[in-house]
Amino acid sequence: MDATFKIIFNGQLHQDADITSAQEQLSQLLNIPHNIVIQLFDGKAYALKKDLSSIDAVKTESSLKKFGLITKVEPQLTKPLNNQLVLTEHSEDTNKHISKSTHEKSTSAQSELLNTDAASSKNSTIEQSNKYKLLHNTLKSALYFCYCALFIITLLGAVISFNALKNNFGTPSNVTTNNLSYQEYKQYLIDQNSLNQSVQKVTNDQTANPTLQKSNEYFNRFSSLINSYAQSTGQADIKTMGGDKLQQHLQEIDDLGAKNEFWQQLIRLSKSLDNDKHAIGKLNNTDPAKVQWINAVDWISQSYIRQHQNSQTVNNSPVTTYEPSNPILNLTLLISMLSLFSLLVIAIKMKLRAIKNT
Repeated sequence: MDATFKIIFNGQLHQDADITSAQEQLSQLLNIPHNIVIQLFDGKAYALKKDLSSIDAVKTESSLKKFGLITKVEPQLTKPLNNQLVLTEHSEDTNKHISKSTHEKSTSAQSELLNTDAASSKNSTIEQSNKYKLLHNTLKSALYFCYCALFIITLLGAVISFNALKNNFGTPSNVTTNNLSYQEYKQYLIDQNSLNQSVQKVTNDQTANPTLQKSNEYFNRFSSLINSYAQSTGQADIKTMGGDKLQQHLQEIDDLGAKNEFWQQLIRLSKSLDNDKHAIGKLNNTDPAKVQWINAVDWISQSYIRQHQNSQTVNNSPVTTYEPSNPILNLTLLISMLSLFSLLVIAIKMKLRAIKNT
């Protein structure tokens, strides 16, 4: 029987060899999967080929050397080598391990994906549940508010209806009698006030002497200053312009406000005119800058009258009294509000029922 040889490889490569290229070429040469070829480079000794003649062994070693593998040819004993069995068994175990590992990885990825989907679904369910709870509580609060509003509106409607019925079905004879007697009493008060005012006027006339004396003093000072100004500017004096009638007119204006307030303004005006009498006296009568004292007095009189008329208008403005509104209009408004709140109650109840069913 001819001698046979085997090729031993212990995972070593030449320095310039590429391990990736070597593994691919070795996989094609041995016709085994690439993942098994990778296991051959773990540093252990493996019989890549066996039962080779010397010529075939040399050729195969030459081919492996081209791949960059460092191998050696050894004679093969009659007893089969354990390494070849180890290579076969190792290849089968490696395939099993790889397929098992791949299956475990795919199973783990699927379980993680399922767990992620379940967690996200659970979170969305909890979030939606919280949203429905918040909406449910809000709607219940709105429903309670509508109930309270309906109760208050119903009470108001009952009160307004009772008052309206009471006014419509009351005894008109008593009201008429009361109104007539009240009108008579008002007339009596007016008559009494008229008598009291007439008596008070007489009393005031009798006791007004000190006030009248003060007014005369103001008028005399006013007349003295105005006459001086009129003489310097060639205008008519106080006596020419009415004298006593002018005093009476000015006194009536002073009575509109505080005592002697208007007289004091006239004194200030007459002093200002008297101070300018020399400058104004040099002007022609046709000159608009030449002030006529009667016009100045009339201007200040009209201004004072308008001022106190406006203040009296503000003080004596009629007070707006509250007029009782029409009960029919109030009832109509309350009925409209009842209808509105009833619709709101119905809508809220329907929404609550829909949430409960969901």
